[in-house]
Amino acid sequence: MTTYTITTKPTKTECLIIPVFEQADLPKVAKELDEQFGGTLHRMVETKDFEGKKLQTALFYTEQTDLPRLLFIGLGKQEELTMRRYKQAIGSAVILAQGKKLRKLAIVLPEPVVKELGARDVGEDTVIAVETAGYAYDSHKQKDDRVQSIQSVGLVLSSGTYRRSIEAGVKDGQIVAASINFTRELGNTPPSIMTPTLLASEAKKLSKISPNVSVTILGREQAKKLGMGCFLGVAQGSEQEPKFIIVEYNGGKKTDKPTVLVGKGITFDSGGLSLKPGDYMIDMKYDMLGAATVLGSIRAVAALGLKKNVIAIAPACENMPSGKAYRPDDILVAMNGKSVLVENTDAEGRLILADALCYAAKFKPKEVIDFATLTGACLVALGNERSGLFTPEDALAEKLSTASEQAGEQLWRLPVGEEYSEAMKSEIADIKNLGGVGGARFAGASTAAAFLQYFTDYPWAHIDLSCSYYGGKGKPWIRYGANGFGVATMVEYLRK
Repeated sequence: MTTYTITTKPTKTECLIIPVFEQADLPKVAKELDEQFGGTLHRMVETKDFEGKKLQTALFYTEQTDLPRLLFIGLGKQEELTMRRYKQAIGSAVILAQGKKLRKLAIVLPEPVVKELGARDVGEDTVIAVETAGYAYDSHKQKDDRVQSIQSVGLVLSSGTYRRSIEAGVKDGQIVAASINFTRELGNTPPSIMTPTLLASEAKKLSKISPNVSVTILGREQAKKLGMGCFLGVAQGSEQEPKFIIVEYNGGKKTDKPTVLVGKGITFDSGGLSLKPGDYMIDMKYDMLGAATVLGSIRAVAALGLKKNVIAIAPACENMPSGKAYRPDDILVAMNGKSVLVENTDAEGRLILADALCYAAKFKPKEVIDFATLTGACLVALGNERSGLFTPEDALAEKLSTASEQAGEQLWRLPVGEEYSEAMKSEIADIKNLGGVGGARFAGASTAAAFLQYFTDYPWAHIDLSCSYYGGKGKPWIRYGANGFGVATMVEYLRK
């Protein structure tokens, strides 16, 4: 576990990370540091080798044994500062330092950043940036090839004015970061290990966080008695037992209506009998990141002790082809009695969410927010830096968007409405699981959201997790794989 200290002077460290703004900020910083480190940093400004541009880096070696390295990281123009950009800068610097096997770091918290973004938030989000950047899923690699964890971080303030606020932020940041990395660990685990049974087992452990947390796991027979025909229809092709996970956190008054978080938990998605092409089956272990997100969110909320009632629901199963698998042209009946024509077994996430959204109504919720890696169409529309937000509730959309901005994450509102709902109607069942507006596959993200809306009779929002994981080499500020998107947003949302 990383230890954090707060000082007004850099103490003994392997590397001092210095975030700087572009233009006017850099000469001033270089001049101040020149007095301490022998007058060489002005050359950096004169040659323009480093100008403080967004995520630009420069590493200097000093002759001081207690502070042998200075790592400059660019924040870009000061007027363009956001929490997202700040966290990206800190994360990028941490990964660069880890690449040099450094474990003891110090980070300057520039006063303009603290004033603009708020001391408490800077304390919290600096820790989140450090911890999420430092995380690597590499337990299956040889020990010598694994990323070394960060041992200690000193946070350097220009004065003690903001110390208490920074300290409070650091404490909360450690909790939120641990929950984000918990979510990532669930998502990154190979599907032969991360079965519905293991996901349920991980959920059960959440009851240890707080006496206000209780966990219920429903099996196949219980789901059958409740009439969860859509959930069980998807699950029937797999040898793995389905698990319907309910985690309740009662931190508020008994009379307070709960916020219910619903997450899609397809632990592996082959497409079922509508089999995916081989290239599209890669990364399908991430199809349970909706479930991981809601479990990570309630973990954070419980550990923070927020005075709210929050419930996480995660229907978990595999979508596999077999002689027992559900078929195109089958008709499934959801918990609320609506019949669904199956046009494609690879549109399975919306089916298991249908029963979960019906089950959510049992709690008479204040609101329901679902998270799902639901459609490739959302990824096509937005790319992997934003996730789609769908809701008919303007106030809910605004509050979620504000929370995501404060958390340094990004949501983009996309439409739901009559034309999308009409597209999901069927001639032989109440609705179908695939539809388009003006063409078979047009508006796929919005028609998927419209399908879910048929199972809601409460304030509701759907988040299509198009940016829940990164492929390739990841990003400069976070490594490859699940990134824990959504947990920080929900913490900010539920704090209000």
